[in-house]
Amino acid sequence: MNARKGIAALASMAAWALVAGAPAARAGRCVNDARIDFFECLGQCQEAFQAAKDACMNRDHRCVEACRAEREDCRLATGIDAMLAACNARLDQDRAKCRQDHPNDPTGLDQCIDQAQLLAFQCRDQAREDAAPALSACRATFRACAGACPPPDPPSPVTDPIACRIRAKADLKLCKATCCEDFQQARDACHDKDHACIEGCRENRQACRRPFVDQLNADIASCNAARDSKIENCHALYPKPDQAALLDQCIDNAQADAFECRDAARERQRPNFANCRAAFRDCVQGCPAPQP
Repeated sequence: MNARKGIAALASMAAWALVAGAPAARAGRCVNDARIDFFECLGQCQEAFQAAKDACMNRDHRCVEACRAEREDCRLATGIDAMLAACNARLDQDRAKCRQDHPNDPTGLDQCIDQAQLLAFQCRDQAREDAAPALSACRATFRACAGACPPPDPPSPVTDPIACRIRAKADLKLCKATCCEDFQQARDACHDKDHACIEGCRENRQACRRPFVDQLNADIASCNAARDSKIENCHALYPKPDQAALLDQCIDNAQADAFECRDAARERQRPNFANCRAAFRDCVQGCPAPQP
């Protein structure tokens, strides 16, 4: 599920320990319960979306769910998840070694970690390339399976399937936003903080981040545009079938350059985002307990 907004909210859990008004142990249990409810809520949103999407296509939901389960089994059999996990595990090891090798050298540490991240990106990219044919077959099998599913009982023919799916996506977005709002309210209550006050702090944080996010998005778009131009040039340089290996290497180099470009863009904005987080924490510390 793509619950970026809700998951991003969880990233600030550690900071909450510094500002919680309730005893740490009790607040921790309370937040953990709220987090469980949050993910259950997201799961219900996703299930409702899939059911609505199947109805838009006039297909029996239980039948399509069985096809989805087969697709997950098919994906698992490709080994892609295990390969990606291995890449990420290697990245963790390389980062730890960087910290060990550069204990008092911030510049050397940053360069070492950048190289480790690049190698991990290349590892993941290669894993996806290796698994691409099998994953494509999984998707094709799913489409055939879902296409053979009968109408629901009773039937629910839809006159405009495209508009129906657009509504289903809008409902999914609203559902996830509601889950996030409920989680934030529950978490604020766990820490004995007034929710309206903290919402104001969150709005200030969003306003603080907005210009830096806009700049970051623009920089990333520029990186991706340069990548696309380089890839187009790769195809012009190596158009012949017997140059496939050279073409693949040229494209890999363009993608690696784009990764380093995006990484540099994020690093440029990291201090600004850190300042916004610090201001948010200071704001939260000043929030009173909730009103009865």
